[in-house]
Amino acid sequence: MSRPDDLDRELLAIIRESVPPKKARQLAPSATLRQLGLDSLTMVMIVGRFIESYPIDVEPLQERFAALKTVGELVELGRVARELWEQQAR
Repeated sequence: MSRPDDLDRELLAIIRESVPPKKARQLAPSATLRQLGLDSLTMVMIVGRFIESYPIDVEPLQERFAALKTVGELVELGRVARELWEQQAR
């Protein structure tokens, strides 16, 4: 099992792939998704990558998705996906 820091780095790497290169330096938990230029389609793609990495049903993530505003909240959504995946594997 990954340590939390390793997991956060993994999730941030997934997010970083979708951030325009000029905005990558601004990638921090407090950065807003709007500041980074991430639109709703890009967000769906990022969450899709989370689900690809941790195969779970999308329904548990849908409620939280609409409220996402910051990178930290997006990372937390990735943690939730990982946690649900681990629970299913038990």
